Amino acid sequence: KKVVILSILMHSTNRKSNGLQSLSGIFLQSTHTPQKVIETLARMGISVSVDAIHAAVQSLSAESHCAIQQLGRTLLAAYAYDNFDVDLKTTNPTVEKSTDTLKHLTSGLLFPL
Repeated sequence: KKVVILSILMHSTNRKSNGLQSLSGIFLQSTHTPQKVIETLARMGISVSVDAIHAAVQSLSAESHCAIQQLGRTLLAAYAYDNFDVDLKTTNPTVEKSTDTLKHLTSGLLFPL
């Protein structure tokens, strides 16, 4: 409780001091919390806004993309691929929608050595 209160007070005096709010916002986004709840928590000072969360996720994705590209250019990485199948069945199959529901996908990982 003390950490949250201190974090809210710090954030109210300096908008760049939002570590706890950013962390809680990304956590709320990852758990599929409704946007209205996130906006309410942002107004209370417990989280950052939905737009700030999206910007943070976009920035983290871009940084990860660059880091993976740099790692892939070195010879210090191992590649792993896996094929898997997903059956996307509908609850009410109809004659009009008699398409193939089996999807064949490939997953890839890059491990630093």
